[in-house]
Amino acid sequence: MTDRTTGSSTRAPATPTARRESSSADLAHSREYSARLAALGRFTVRHKALTIGAWLGAAIVLAVLFPQLETVVRQQSVDLIPRDAPSLQTVERMSAAFGEQGSKTLLFVAMEDPAGLTPAARQRYDRLVQQLRADTEHVLLVQDLLADPVTKTQAVSADGRSWYLPVGVAGTLGDPAAAESVESVRDLTAEVFADSSTTAQVTGPPATFSDMIAAAEHDLLLISIATAAMIALILLIVYRSMFTALLPLLVIGLSLAVGRGVLSALGEMGMPVSQFTVAFMTAILLGAGTDYTVFLISRYHEQRRAQVPAEQAIIHATASIGRVILASAATVALAFLAMVFARLSVFAALGPACAIAVLFGFLATVTLLPPVLALAAKRGIGEPKSDRTRRYWNSVAVAVVRRPVPLLIVSLVILLALSAVAATIKISYDDRKGQPATTASNQGYQLLDRHFRKDAVITEFLVVENPTDMRTGKGLADLDEMASRVSQVPGVTTVSGVTRPTGERLDQAQLAWQNGQIGDKMAGAVADGNARRDDLTKLTDGADQLAGGLAQLDTSVRTALAPLAGILTQAQSAGTQVNQFRPLLQQLSATAPAVDQAIQSGPGIRPLADQADHAITMLDPLVGALNTSPWCATTPQCAQIRDQVHILTTLRNNGFFTQIADLGDRYNPARNATVADTLATVQNAVTSLEDAFGALGNPADLAANLRRLQDGISQLASGAQALATGVRTLADSNIEMLSGMNQIATQLQNSARAAQDSDSASGFYLPATAFENRQFTDVAKQFLSPDGKTARFMIETSYDPYSVDAMNLAHRITTTAENARPNTSLAQATVSVAGFPAVNSDIQRFLWADFAQLALATTVIVGIILVLLLRAVLAPIYLLGTVLLNYLASIGFGVLVFQWILGHEIAWPVPLLAFIILVAVGADYNMLLVSRLREESGSNIRVGVLRTVANTGAVITSAGLIFAVSMFGLMVGSVAIMVQAGLIIGFGLLLDTFLVRTLTVPAIATLLREASWWPHLASRKRQPTT
Repeated sequence: MTDRTTGSSTRAPATPTARRESSSADLAHSREYSARLAALGRFTVRHKALTIGAWLGAAIVLAVLFPQLETVVRQQSVDLIPRDAPSLQTVERMSAAFGEQGSKTLLFVAMEDPAGLTPAARQRYDRLVQQLRADTEHVLLVQDLLADPVTKTQAVSADGRSWYLPVGVAGTLGDPAAAESVESVRDLTAEVFADSSTTAQVTGPPATFSDMIAAAEHDLLLISIATAAMIALILLIVYRSMFTALLPLLVIGLSLAVGRGVLSALGEMGMPVSQFTVAFMTAILLGAGTDYTVFLISRYHEQRRAQVPAEQAIIHATASIGRVILASAATVALAFLAMVFARLSVFAALGPACAIAVLFGFLATVTLLPPVLALAAKRGIGEPKSDRTRRYWNSVAVAVVRRPVPLLIVSLVILLALSAVAATIKISYDDRKGQPATTASNQGYQLLDRHFRKDAVITEFLVVENPTDMRTGKGLADLDEMASRVSQVPGVTTVSGVTRPTGERLDQAQLAWQNGQIGDKMAGAVADGNARRDDLTKLTDGADQLAGGLAQLDTSVRTALAPLAGILTQAQSAGTQVNQFRPLLQQLSATAPAVDQAIQSGPGIRPLADQADHAITMLDPLVGALNTSPWCATTPQCAQIRDQVHILTTLRNNGFFTQIADLGDRYNPARNATVADTLATVQNAVTSLEDAFGALGNPADLAANLRRLQDGISQLASGAQALATGVRTLADSNIEMLSGMNQIATQLQNSARAAQDSDSASGFYLPATAFENRQFTDVAKQFLSPDGKTARFMIETSYDPYSVDAMNLAHRITTTAENARPNTSLAQATVSVAGFPAVNSDIQRFLWADFAQLALATTVIVGIILVLLLRAVLAPIYLLGTVLLNYLASIGFGVLVFQWILGHEIAWPVPLLAFIILVAVGADYNMLLVSRLREESGSNIRVGVLRTVANTGAVITSAGLIFAVSMFGLMVGSVAIMVQAGLIIGFGLLLDTFLVRTLTVPAIATLLREASWWPHLASRKRQPTT
C-alpha cells in the first residue's frame, strides 16, 4: 500500500498518474477503507457551498430560535443530588412533621460587629427579620433565634460579637429558584446593613452551590479563550502554517456553535444541563473535535505527499481515517451516554452533553472539514510541510523494536509507581473548598468559624418516626435511652432532645436523681429518728411510769373510795330519813355512832381526791396523743382506754373530786368531836347536808359514778400497762426500722452518685403529665412533633460537618440508634439522620454506585468496540489494561500534586470524570495506533511497529497534546472540580501519549507479535499471499 511507505525518500520510477492509480487500487482493497465514508466525502467536496451553508444556517437558526446556553442553564439547572435521596427525604418528612416549611433549603445570615450586639445593631437585625418575612416569594421561614432567651444563647457567640439568623428559602439545593432566593436574601441583607459597623454575610449550602455555579460561569469565557489560544499555538507549531492551524479551530468553532444551539434546544425541552456541563462540553469538543480534524488532516497530508490530487486525497482521508474516527467517536460518545444512568446529576447531566459534543465534532470532521480543505487546496493553501519529527519517531520505533523488554519494564515501573500513590487518595465532599476563599459564602463560613464551633450552623438531626404517640412515660424513657446510647458514640459531644433540651438529661426525670432524692430524704429521716432516740427512751419510760402510776392510782382510789362509798350510802339513807322524818330529829342520837365514824374518816378524803385529780391531770398529754393517734383509732384496746380516760377527765373538769374533798372537810373531828356536842346545831347541819346533797346531786348517781370511776381507773391501769408494752415494742421496731432505712438510704445515695453525670446509666421516668406543664411543652415542641409521632435529636459533634469523619459518624449514629429500638416501644420506628453529613454520605454512596456502574459500562463499551474494530481479543485486552493502568497513574499524579504537595483532597466528581474521559480517549488513541499497526504489519509485526510508530507518532502526539491542552485549560478557572479534573485528565493524556502509546503498547505488541491478533491469527495465516 502506498501509505505504508509514506515519507520515505525512495524514488519511484512510476509516473504520478501511475502512482495515483496504484494508490486508488490499494485503497479500494484496504480493510480500513469505508466506501460509505468515501461517498460522503465525495458529496461534501462536490457540494462545498451547500455543506458549509448548511452548517452556517444551522448555527444561525439555532442562535435565533433558542436562548444562549448560559441562560438555559440558569433556568434549567439540575439538583445536586436526587430528590429521593434518603437524607433529603428525611428533611422533607421532618419539615412536614414539625411544620417548618422552608427548613429544607436553609441559608444563614452571619453577622459580626466589634462592638457586639448593640441596640443599633439589634435594630438593624429586627428590620432585616421584618423585611425577610415580607419577601414571601423567596423566603419561607425566618427563625428569629434572638427573640427567645433560650435560643438566643445558641445564636450569639460566646464573645458576644457575632450572631446569625437562619432563613429558609424557596427551591432546592442547586436549582434556579434557590439561586434566585440566595440573591434576594443577599440584596436585602446588604441594604439593611449598609453604612453600619456590622459585617453581614449570607452563607449556607445553597449559597455555597450558588457561588460555585457563578464562579464556573464567570470562568467559562476565560477557559474557552485560553484553551483555544493554546490549541492554536500547538497547531501552529505542528503545521507551521497559520491557515492550516486555523482550519481545525474554524471547523470546531462552527461545530461548537451548532452543538451549543442543539444543547440549548434540548435544555429548553427539559434535558438537564448545568454550568459544569457547559464547561466540560466545551473542553471535550475543543479537544476531541480538534483531534479528529488533526487525524483527517494528517491522513490528507500523507496522500498529498504521495502526489494524490487534493480532492481525491480528501476523499481518501475521509474514507480511511474516517472509519477509525467513527470508532473513536462512538467509543467516547457511548461512554458519555452511559452516564445518563448515573444517580448523581453532575454526571447524568454531563454525559449526554459531552456525547453531543463528540457527535458534532465527528460530523464536523467528516462533513465540514473536507469542503473547507478542498476550497483551501484550490488556492494552494493547507499543503503539507516537511515532517521534521520523522527522524525522532523513527529512532523511537527502532528502540522499541530492539529493546522491548527494558522499555516495557521502565514504562510499567513509572505507571505502577504512580498507581501506588493513587491508593492514598482522600476524597473531599466539602464544596466550600471547591471554590475561592473570597466568595461570599466562604467569607460567611469564615466569619462563623471565628466565633462558633464548626457544626454550630450546619445542624445534624437524628430523626425517629414512630407509628404511635411517643408522649408516654415508656416512650420518653425509650427515647432517652436511645439518646443516651448515641451520646456515647465517639465523636458525639452533645445530644439535645425532648428528654434533654440543653444536652443534659433532665435531673428530675432520672431514676438516679430520684433515687438520690429518696435516699437523701430517708437518710434525713433516719438522722432525725436517731436524734430522737432519747425521746423514744423517754416515751418508753413515760409509758412505764404512766402504767405504774395508774396502777398505784387504782389502788389508792379503791382504798380511798371504799369508806366514801359507805358514807355516801349512809348519807343517802340519812338524807331520805331527814326529808321524810324531819320532825323526828331526836332519832339522830341513834345514828350518832355511824355519824361519828363518818366524821372520823372525813379528813382523809381531800388528799385522796387531790391525788386522783393530780393523776388525771398527768393524763392530759396522753389524751391528746391518743386522740390524734391513727394507731389508736385502729386498735380496740387503745380506743377503750382513750374513752375511759376521757370519762375521768370529764369528772375532774366538772369538779367531782373537789366536791368530794369539800364534803370530807365538813366532817372535821377537830371541831365536832361527837354528835351529841353538835345536837343543838343539828338543824343547821341537816340544812348544810341538804345543801351538800344539792351540790353533789343525787347520792345514788354519785355512788354509781364512783363505781364507774373505780372501774375506769382499773381499766385505765390495765390499758396503760398494755400501752407501755406496745410503746416499748414500737420503739424497738422503730429503732430496727431506722437501721434498715439507713442501709437503703446509703445504697440509693451510692447508686445516685455512681450514675451522676453519666449517660451510661439507664433509668429514666418522665410522666406523660409533664406535657401539661407549659414551660416544658414550649421546649418539647422543638424536639417532638405535635402528634407525638416524630421525635428529633440535635447532634453536636467534634468533626467538621463536611468531613469524611462526619459522614462516617452519621453512619455510626444511625447504627447505634437502630440497635436501641428492639424490645422497646420504638421497635417499629424508623431512624434516619438529617443534615449535611447525611447529604454527603448519600453523595458518597451514589458516587461509588455510579462509579461501579459507569466504570464497568465504559470498560465494556470500549472493549466491544476494540474487538469489533480489530477483530481480535488479545490486543483489546492489553489495550484496555494499559488504559486502566494509565488512569490509575493519572489519579496518582493528581494525589501527589494536590494532596501530598498542596494539601488539598481530591474533589469527589473528579475520579469518575477522569475515568470516563481517560479510558474512552486513551482507547481512542490506542485504537488509532493499533488499527494502523494492523494495517502496516502484514506478515511481520516488527516491521508494522516500526512503520506505525514512525508514521503516527507525530499525529497522535499532536492529538494528545491538543486534548491535554483543552483539559489544562480548565485549570484557568477557580473551581476545584475543574482545576483538578483539568490537571489529572491533561496529565493522563500526556502520559498516554508519550509513555503508553509510545513505549508500553508498542513494546507489548512487539513481544506478542502476531499473537496480538488472536483468534483472527489462524485465519490470517491460512489466507494465500498475493
